[in-house]
Amino acid sequence: MIMRKILVINPIANSRWNKTDGDYLQKIASHEITLNVVNIKQGPETIECSADIGYATPEILRIVNDSKKTYDGIMINCFADPAITAAREISDIPIIGPGETAIILASMLGHKFSIISPQKSIVPMFETKIANMGLTHKLASIEDLNMPVNDLESDVDETTKRIIWAINRAVEYSHAEVVVFGCTGLLFLYEEILKYINIPVIEPAAAALKMLETLISLGISHSKEGLYFYSKIIKDE
Repeated sequence: MIMRKILVINPIANSRWNKTDGDYLQKIASHEITLNVVNIKQGPETIECSADIGYATPEILRIVNDSKKTYDGIMINCFADPAITAAREISDIPIIGPGETAIILASMLGHKFSIISPQKSIVPMFETKIANMGLTHKLASIEDLNMPVNDLESDVDETTKRIIWAINRAVEYSHAEVVVFGCTGLLFLYEEILKYINIPVIEPAAAALKMLETLISLGISHSKEGLYFYSKIIKDE
Protein backbone atom coordinates (compact mmCIF):
# COMPACT_ATOMS: atom_id res chain seq x y z
CA MET A 1 0.00 0.00 0.00
CA ILE A 2 1.36 3.41 -1.01
CA MET A 3 0.80 5.96 1.74
CA ARG A 4 -0.34 9.41 0.64
CA LYS A 5 0.12 12.62 2.60
CA ILE A 6 -2.46 15.41 2.66
CA LEU A 7 -1.95 18.82 4.22
CA VAL A 8 -5.02 20.60 5.59
CA ILE A 9 -4.58 24.36 6.01
CA ASN A 10 -6.91 26.10 8.42
CA PRO A 11 -6.64 29.64 7.00
CA ILE A 12 -7.01 31.40 10.33
CA ALA A 13 -4.51 32.58 12.92
CA ASN A 14 -5.95 30.23 15.51
CA SER A 15 -5.12 26.61 16.29
CA ARG A 16 -8.30 25.89 18.28
CA TRP A 17 -9.83 23.67 15.54
CA ASN A 18 -6.68 21.89 14.35
CA LYS A 19 -7.06 18.78 16.50
CA THR A 20 -10.83 18.39 16.15
CA ASP A 21 -10.64 18.91 12.39
CA GLY A 22 -7.76 16.45 12.14
CA ASP A 23 -9.57 13.80 14.18
CA TYR A 24 -12.77 14.22 12.16
CA LEU A 25 -11.05 14.08 8.77
CA GLN A 26 -8.69 11.23 9.66
CA LYS A 27 -11.67 9.14 10.74
CA ILE A 28 -13.26 9.38 7.29
CA ALA A 29 -10.01 9.32 5.31
CA SER A 30 -8.94 6.23 3.38
CA HIS A 31 -6.47 3.92 5.11
CA GLU A 32 -3.56 4.99 2.92
CA ILE A 33 -4.02 8.68 3.79
CA THR A 34 -2.17 10.51 6.55
CA LEU A 35 -3.25 14.02 7.43
CA ASN A 36 -1.50 17.02 8.89
CA VAL A 37 -3.57 20.02 9.95
CA VAL A 38 -1.91 23.41 10.35
CA ASN A 39 -3.10 26.98 10.74
CA ILE A 40 -1.63 30.21 9.44
CA LYS A 41 0.45 32.28 11.85
CA GLN A 42 -0.72 35.72 10.78
CA GLY A 43 -4.20 36.50 9.56
CA PRO A 44 -7.83 36.71 10.66
CA GLU A 45 -9.34 34.78 13.57
CA THR A 46 -12.18 33.66 11.28
CA ILE A 47 -13.04 34.22 7.63
CA GLU A 48 -16.33 36.05 7.25
CA CYS A 49 -15.66 38.67 4.55
CA SER A 50 -13.42 39.48 1.59
CA ALA A 51 -11.04 41.49 3.79
CA ASP A 52 -10.44 38.38 5.90
CA ILE A 53 -9.57 36.45 2.74
CA GLY A 54 -7.10 39.14 1.69
CA TYR A 55 -5.49 39.13 5.12
CA ALA A 56 -5.13 35.33 5.11
CA THR A 57 -3.83 34.97 1.55
CA PRO A 58 -0.08 35.67 2.00
CA GLU A 59 0.28 33.05 4.74
CA ILE A 60 -1.77 30.49 2.84
CA LEU A 61 0.47 30.89 -0.20
CA ARG A 62 3.61 30.69 1.92
CA ILE A 63 2.48 27.37 3.42
CA VAL A 64 1.45 26.00 0.01
CA ASN A 65 4.79 26.98 -1.51
CA ASP A 66 6.75 25.47 1.39
CA SER A 67 4.72 22.24 1.36
CA LYS A 68 4.05 21.44 -2.30
CA LYS A 69 7.01 19.06 -2.60
CA THR A 70 6.24 17.27 0.68
CA TYR A 71 2.54 16.44 0.24
CA ASP A 72 0.47 14.68 -2.39
CA GLY A 73 -2.38 17.17 -2.07
CA ILE A 74 -3.50 20.21 -0.08
CA MET A 75 -6.91 21.20 1.24
CA ILE A 76 -7.63 24.83 2.19
CA ASN A 77 -10.18 24.25 4.91
CA CYS A 78 -12.71 27.06 4.55
CA PHE A 79 -15.95 27.25 2.58
CA ALA A 80 -14.84 30.55 1.05
CA ASP A 81 -11.87 28.73 -0.56
CA PRO A 82 -9.45 31.59 0.19
CA ALA A 83 -6.47 31.97 -2.20
CA ILE A 84 -7.33 28.74 -4.02
CA THR A 85 -6.71 30.07 -7.53
CA ALA A 86 -3.35 31.56 -6.55
CA ALA A 87 -2.42 28.38 -4.67
CA ARG A 88 -3.06 26.31 -7.79
CA GLU A 89 -0.91 28.69 -9.81
CA ILE A 90 2.16 28.07 -7.66
CA SER A 91 1.82 24.29 -7.32
CA ASP A 92 1.46 21.15 -9.42
CA ILE A 93 -0.20 18.97 -6.78
CA PRO A 94 -4.02 19.08 -6.47
CA ILE A 95 -5.34 21.89 -4.27
CA ILE A 96 -8.96 21.54 -3.14
CA GLY A 97 -11.41 23.88 -1.44
CA PRO A 98 -14.51 22.77 0.48
CA GLY A 99 -16.81 25.43 -0.97
CA GLU A 100 -16.16 24.71 -4.62
CA THR A 101 -16.28 20.94 -4.05
CA ALA A 102 -19.52 20.98 -2.02
CA ILE A 103 -21.30 23.28 -4.47
CA ILE A 104 -20.40 21.12 -7.47
CA LEU A 105 -21.43 17.97 -5.61
CA ALA A 106 -24.74 19.54 -4.57
CA SER A 107 -25.47 20.50 -8.17
CA MET A 108 -25.23 16.80 -9.08
CA LEU A 109 -27.56 15.52 -6.38
CA GLY A 110 -30.73 17.49 -7.03
CA HIS A 111 -32.41 20.12 -9.17
CA LYS A 112 -31.65 22.94 -6.71
CA PHE A 113 -29.59 23.30 -3.53
CA SER A 114 -29.47 25.70 -0.59
CA ILE A 115 -26.52 26.83 1.48
CA ILE A 116 -26.63 27.36 5.24
CA SER A 117 -24.51 30.43 5.99
CA PRO A 118 -23.46 31.52 9.49
CA GLN A 119 -24.28 35.19 8.89
CA LYS A 120 -26.32 37.30 6.48
CA SER A 121 -23.26 39.43 5.71
CA ILE A 122 -21.57 36.44 4.04
CA VAL A 123 -24.47 35.79 1.64
CA PRO A 124 -23.34 38.18 -1.16
CA MET A 125 -19.86 36.59 -1.15
CA PHE A 126 -21.42 33.14 -1.61
CA GLU A 127 -23.78 34.42 -4.33
CA THR A 128 -20.80 35.85 -6.22
CA LYS A 129 -18.89 32.60 -5.83
CA ILE A 130 -21.76 30.55 -7.24
CA ALA A 131 -22.25 33.00 -10.13
CA ASN A 132 -18.56 32.71 -11.01
CA MET A 133 -18.98 28.94 -11.08
CA GLY A 134 -21.91 29.26 -13.49
CA LEU A 135 -24.34 27.57 -11.10
CA THR A 136 -26.72 30.37 -10.10
CA HIS A 137 -29.56 28.53 -11.82
CA LYS A 138 -29.04 25.63 -9.39
CA LEU A 139 -29.16 27.80 -6.24
CA ALA A 140 -32.46 27.67 -4.38
CA SER A 141 -31.46 29.97 -1.52
CA ILE A 142 -28.82 30.93 0.99
CA GLU A 143 -30.18 30.72 4.53
CA ASP A 144 -28.35 32.41 7.39
CA LEU A 145 -28.13 31.40 11.05
CA ASN A 146 -27.48 34.96 12.27
CA MET A 147 -24.45 33.72 14.22
CA PRO A 148 -20.75 34.70 14.00
CA VAL A 149 -18.47 31.74 13.31
CA ASN A 150 -16.90 32.03 16.76
CA ASP A 151 -20.33 31.53 18.36
CA LEU A 152 -21.31 28.34 16.53
CA GLU A 153 -20.02 26.10 19.32
CA SER A 154 -21.10 28.34 22.22
CA ASP A 155 -24.59 26.88 22.49
CA VAL A 156 -24.75 23.62 20.55
CA ASP A 157 -28.48 23.12 21.11
CA GLU A 158 -29.28 26.60 19.82
CA THR A 159 -27.03 26.19 16.78
CA THR A 160 -28.64 22.83 16.03
CA LYS A 161 -32.14 24.31 16.25
CA ARG A 162 -31.20 27.16 13.91
CA ILE A 163 -29.68 24.81 11.35
CA ILE A 164 -32.73 22.54 11.32
CA TRP A 165 -35.05 25.55 11.05
CA ALA A 166 -32.97 27.00 8.17
CA ILE A 167 -32.98 23.71 6.28
CA ASN A 168 -36.72 23.28 6.70
CA ARG A 169 -37.24 26.84 5.48
CA ALA A 170 -35.08 26.18 2.41
CA VAL A 171 -37.04 23.05 1.57
CA GLU A 172 -40.50 24.51 2.18
CA TYR A 173 -40.15 27.98 0.67
CA SER A 174 -37.27 27.64 -1.82
CA HIS A 175 -37.83 24.01 -2.87
CA ALA A 176 -34.27 22.97 -2.09
CA GLU A 177 -33.55 19.31 -2.73
CA VAL A 178 -30.01 19.33 -1.34
CA VAL A 179 -28.44 21.38 1.46
CA VAL A 180 -24.83 22.42 1.93
CA PHE A 181 -23.23 23.58 5.17
CA GLY A 182 -21.72 26.96 4.25
CA CYS A 183 -18.99 26.77 6.88
CA THR A 184 -16.52 24.03 7.77
CA GLY A 185 -16.95 25.18 11.37
CA LEU A 186 -20.26 23.30 11.39
CA LEU A 187 -18.72 19.88 10.83
CA PHE A 188 -19.06 18.98 14.51
CA LEU A 189 -22.86 18.99 14.11
CA TYR A 190 -23.10 17.03 10.88
CA GLU A 191 -24.05 13.63 12.33
CA GLU A 192 -26.59 15.21 14.69
CA ILE A 193 -28.29 17.16 11.90
CA LEU A 194 -28.65 14.02 9.78
CA LYS A 195 -30.98 12.58 12.44
CA TYR A 196 -33.58 15.22 11.63
CA ILE A 197 -33.20 15.84 7.89
CA ASN A 198 -34.25 13.47 5.09
CA ILE A 199 -32.66 15.20 2.11
CA PRO A 200 -28.93 15.06 1.21
CA VAL A 201 -26.82 17.28 3.47
CA ILE A 202 -23.26 17.97 2.35
CA GLU A 203 -20.55 18.67 4.89
CA PRO A 204 -17.93 20.51 2.80
CA ALA A 205 -14.74 19.47 4.60
CA ALA A 206 -15.53 15.78 4.17
CA ALA A 207 -16.52 16.35 0.53
CA ALA A 208 -13.25 18.19 -0.15
CA LEU A 209 -11.14 15.48 1.48
CA LYS A 210 -12.77 12.74 -0.58
CA MET A 211 -12.42 14.73 -3.79
CA LEU A 212 -8.75 15.32 -3.01
CA GLU A 213 -8.24 11.60 -2.35
CA THR A 214 -9.84 10.83 -5.71
CA LEU A 215 -7.63 13.24 -7.63
CA ILE A 216 -4.53 11.85 -5.92
CA SER A 217 -5.48 8.24 -6.65
CA LEU A 218 -6.21 9.09 -10.30
CA GLY A 219 -2.98 11.05 -10.68
CA ILE A 220 -4.91 14.13 -11.84
CA SER A 221 -4.23 17.76 -10.92
CA HIS A 222 -5.36 21.15 -12.22
CA SER A 223 -4.40 22.16 -15.76
CA LYS A 224 -1.52 24.55 -16.36
CA GLU A 225 -2.72 25.49 -19.82
CA GLY A 226 -4.58 28.69 -18.91
CA LEU A 227 -6.25 29.66 -15.64
CA TYR A 228 -3.73 28.02 -13.33
CA PHE A 229 -0.59 28.99 -15.22
CA TYR A 230 2.62 28.47 -13.26
CA SER A 231 3.58 31.62 -11.40
CA LYS A 232 7.16 32.40 -10.55
CA ILE A 233 6.23 35.25 -8.24
CA ILE A 234 7.12 33.02 -5.32
CA LYS A 235 10.51 31.46 -5.89
CA ASP A 236 11.17 27.84 -5.02
CA GLU A 237 13.73 27.37 -2.28
